[in-house]
Amino acid sequence: MKLSTTFTTIALAGALTIGGATASFAAGNGDGDGTGGGLSADRIAKICEHQDEVVPRLTERQTKLTERIAKLTELQAKATDKGRDRLADRIGQRIERLEAQLTKVTERIAKAPAWIAEHCD
Repeated sequence: MKLSTTFTTIALAGALTIGGATASFAAGNGDGDGTGGGLSADRIAKICEHQDEVVPRLTERQTKLTERIAKLTELQAKATDKGRDRLADRIGQRIERLEAQLTKVTERIAKAPAWIAEHCD
């Protein structure tokens, strides 16, 4: 269990790094100099170099989150059927966290093309 948790943590950290970078350049703060919410010109250039990878990676993350939520929902139902309420509650908490991440990723997917069009040639 610990090994699978470690792998999950590493995969999640990598995905969040990509998602966080996407969110930071997609969001902007509206009161800056138009460089994408405080990103340096070098960082914007680097993101623009990989602009073709941003949306596919986010879409892949969205798919994985959706699959994980579906699997956890099945496990939660099994736990409930077997009377393991504490386990079902913990699984429910994990589902809630994943759904929050899924919402953020979905928002990033929607914002990324506009940011790329604005900042990348």
